[in-house]
Amino acid sequence: MKITLLGTGTSQGVPVIGCECPVCTSADPRDNRLRSAALISAGDLNILIDAGPDLRQQMLRARVRHLDAILLTHEHNDHVIGLDDIRPFNFRSGRAMTVFALPRVGEEVRRRFEYGFGHPIPGLPRIAL
Repeated sequence: MKITLLGTGTSQGVPVIGCECPVCTSADPRDNRLRSAALISAGDLNILIDAGPDLRQQMLRARVRHLDAILLTHEHNDHVIGLDDIRPFNFRSGRAMTVFALPRVGEEVRRRFEYGFGHPIPGLPRIAL
C-alpha cells in the first residue's frame, strides 16, 4: 500500500492570495502547497481522500489515470468542490464514481452536485454515494 499526500496546505492553499508573509513569499518549492488531499494506492486500486478545488492539478501532478472511489472527510468546499472534475474518470471507466461519506456529507454533496445524480446528459460528472 502506498499513501501519496497530494496537498497539505490550508483551505486557501499556500501561498495565500495577497499574503506577503515569509512562507507565502518563499522561493522554497516546499512552501507551495495545494489543499489537503491524499491518494491511497494498493496494486491497481486508487482511493482518493477528499476532492477539493485543486483536484485536477493534483491528479495531473501525481499522474493518476484512474480512481476507484473517493472518501470525503467532511462537507467543506475545500474538501468537496473538486467533484466536478471527476468527469475524466467517469469517461474512462464508463461508470459513476463511488463516493463514501457520512450521511450529512452525502446530503450536502447531493444538494450541491444535484446534476451529478441520475442525469443522462453527456459531460456531467456521475456520482454514486
